[in-house]
Amino acid sequence: MLYAVALLMAIGAASASFEGCSIEYRQEVQSTWHDIWGAQFTGRRIQVAKALFNELFASDPDAKSLFTRVNVDDLNSPEFQAHCIRVVNGLDTVIGLLDDTDVLNEQLDHLAGQHAAREGITPAHFEEIARSFGKVLPQVANCFNAAAWDSCFSGIADGITAKM
Repeated sequence: MLYAVALLMAIGAASASFEGCSIEYRQEVQSTWHDIWGAQFTGRRIQVAKALFNELFASDPDAKSLFTRVNVDDLNSPEFQAHCIRVVNGLDTVIGLLDDTDVLNEQLDHLAGQHAAREGITPAHFEEIARSFGKVLPQVANCFNAAAWDSCFSGIADGITAKM
C-alpha cells in the first residue's frame, strides 16, 4: 500500500509541471511544431536550429562555454550543426510524446539524467533557451500561440532539469 501511495505521489509530481499545458495546448504545440519541423521542411531544419542557438548566444554569451566539445567557435562547423540538430530532434521527440504522459515522463527522466551529467548546465540555461524559442518560433510558424508554447515548454524544461 505504501508503495502505491509513493508511486501515485511520484506520478503526480512528474505531471504537475504540465498543469498549464492542457490537452488543447498540447495538440496546438504538436501541430505548430509539425509545421516547423515536419519532414517536409527537412531542408530548413539546420537554419531553424542555428537561429535558436544564435539567439541563445546573443542573450547569454556565456552559454557558449557549454558547447566547446561540439566546436561552438565555428557555428557553421559540421560538429556544431550536427549538435544543433540533435538538440532540436530531442525536443521533437518530446513534443511528439506530449499526448502520452507515461512515455513522456520516462523520456524526460532520461534527458534529465543526461543533462545532470553535463557540468555547468543549470535550470537558468533552460529559461534562456525558452526565451530563444519564444523569439525564433514566431518567425517560422503561422499563428504561433505563445501561451501554449510557454506552458508546455515549461513542463518539458521542468522535467529535464528535475535532477539538477
